[in-house]
Formats: sequence, structure tokens, C-alpha cells
Amino acid sequence: MTSRLRRLLASIAGLPQWVQAWLVVLVGTNLASLAFLDTNVGLWTAAAIVVVGTLNLPMMVIQGGLTRLLSLPHFVWFPLIVLLYGQLHGTNALPAGSPVRIFALAVLIVNGISLLFDVLEVYRWFRGERELLGLDRPEPVSRRA
Repeated sequence: MTSRLRRLLASIAGLPQWVQAWLVVLVGTNLASLAFLDTNVGLWTAAAIVVVGTLNLPMMVIQGGLTRLLSLPHFVWFPLIVLLYGQLHGTNALPAGSPVRIFALAVLIVNGISLLFDVLEVYRWFRGERELLGLDRPEPVSRRA
């Protein structure tokens, strides 16, 4: 295992437990879209998580850990939330109590909460807080080999 991959795993393991639990909820909720691929809600949620993963996975490996910059690709959820809101409250709203409506509401709530954190984290990254998260000794990304 390379040192970069070891650092990545240590970064994830070093996050506070509530953050690790939140990541499980966030990823799990979005991956549940696979059960709804025959609906607009499932299709667009799956597309959004593919975009986020496609951008974040290489960044995590290249950086050798988690940084606040990983919040930036989550901004793709802003248009998803608009779409979900329309599915919940538009003229052709999803039927009350339907599984896809419950899923849409869950994604809207979870991704909405995530975006509150993400805006702050991206702001902090642009202000210079670029350390690898979860490590005992913060290691700036720009100083690693």
C-alpha cells in the first residue's frame, strides 16, 4: 500500500465519529438512488453522485487525504435540490406517501444539510485552511511530496 493511500485511510479514520457517521448517511442516502433509477428523482440523484464521486475520488487519492476542497463538487446538489423541490411541491408533485416521494424528501433534507456544511468548508479552504483533515498533525497539501 502506498504512503498516499495510507494517509488517505488515516485521514478518513481520524475524522470525528459524528463526521464519519454523517458521511455514511450522506453516501447511503444518495446511493439509494439506485433503487429508483426508473424515476427522475433516482436518475438525477444517481447522476449527481456520479459527478461528485468522479471529482472527489481522484482528489482524495492525489491529495493523500481529505481536505475542505472536497466540498466543492457537492455544489452540483444545488440544482438537484431545485429539481427535488419541484418534484415535491410542483404542479405534478409526487403522490403523498409514495416511496419515491419519501426518497426525494430524504435526499433533499440530507443534501441540503450537507450543502450548509459544504459552503462553510469551501469558504474555509479558500481562506487558506487546506490541511489534510483527520490527521493528528495537520499536513498542508502544498508541502507533501
